[in-house]
Amino acid sequence: MAPNLITLLGLFFVVANLFVVFYYDPYLNSTQPSWCYFFYAFGLFMYQTFDGCDGCHARRTGQSGPLGELFDHSIDAINTTLGSIVFGSVMKMGYGGLLMLSQFASVCNFYTSTWEEYHTHKLFLSKFSGPVEGILMICTVYIITGIFGPDIWDVELFTLNLTSLGYGTYEVNSSLIYVVLGLGSLYFNIISAMRNVAKHYEAKDGEESKRSKHEIGEAYKGLYPFFIYYGVVITFCWFYPPVISEYGLPLILSIGCTIAFSVGRIILAHLTLQEFPFVQAPMFIPIAQLILSKILIDIYKYSPAKVLNAISWVGFGVTLGIHGIFVAEIITEITQYLDIYALSIKHKRA
Repeated sequence: MAPNLITLLGLFFVVANLFVVFYYDPYLNSTQPSWCYFFYAFGLFMYQTFDGCDGCHARRTGQSGPLGELFDHSIDAINTTLGSIVFGSVMKMGYGGLLMLSQFASVCNFYTSTWEEYHTHKLFLSKFSGPVEGILMICTVYIITGIFGPDIWDVELFTLNLTSLGYGTYEVNSSLIYVVLGLGSLYFNIISAMRNVAKHYEAKDGEESKRSKHEIGEAYKGLYPFFIYYGVVITFCWFYPPVISEYGLPLILSIGCTIAFSVGRIILAHLTLQEFPFVQAPMFIPIAQLILSKILIDIYKYSPAKVLNAISWVGFGVTLGIHGIFVAEIITEITQYLDIYALSIKHKRA
């Protein structure tokens, strides 16, 4: 069996989890049968197992190469979003700000790690690794949820009264605390990645040299596209809240495809020794959606519900198409250039 096929099969376990979520809890806010949570734990554990075995199998069969690295990281980038949806269902987050924050923490971690690897040419994993200990902790959460039910994670802590500011009252529950803790750990991960990149250039050019300081400053600019993109997404949701509350699924999937495409471009640039790809076509889609929504709703007075629904799904379709074309093109070019197969081992003729 080809290593890339093992990687792809691992993703199918997460996709199976997603299908169960869409059948039993399409709005991510309902209690599901107990077996669903055990199924999610099993699927995520099998994904982690397959993701860990593909590299070992590639080295054992002599199939290690650039396509394998690109394939593995691209699958991981897709899983960050799909896994966030499953996690949101288990926590009964629903489509809204908490789910967006949860996805942001996942994809930001992955984007930052890929950016770090591009500059340092090393993949740093701390003593507490997200792909290992982090996934095992999530599996444990799923198992506990299957035993005791999802309501154990939804404990009301206090009520926040913002009526004086014109925002009403909000119930703060434990789900918010989990997301805040995740964002807190994300801050330290970003700082650690930036420190590793700085150390790399300081070791190469000298700690006090102008060249190293310039290279570090240029390297840090690689984080700008990600945060600018998310800033535009938040602005879009700020002007039109139904985009996330009522049409959250296409928005979440669109964000996932965009980040997966961006990460794929960075990995490709790293493997082929190209300049860092600052401009990513899918990252311009949210600003186009915002402008188009303003024109159709505020100027032409079309139904906001119909416009936002259509624009959300069209945005997802465009990002999916761009990412799909990119993946197909890269796989075709690499397999033809190296004379290999993507999902099977091509044995040399005697």
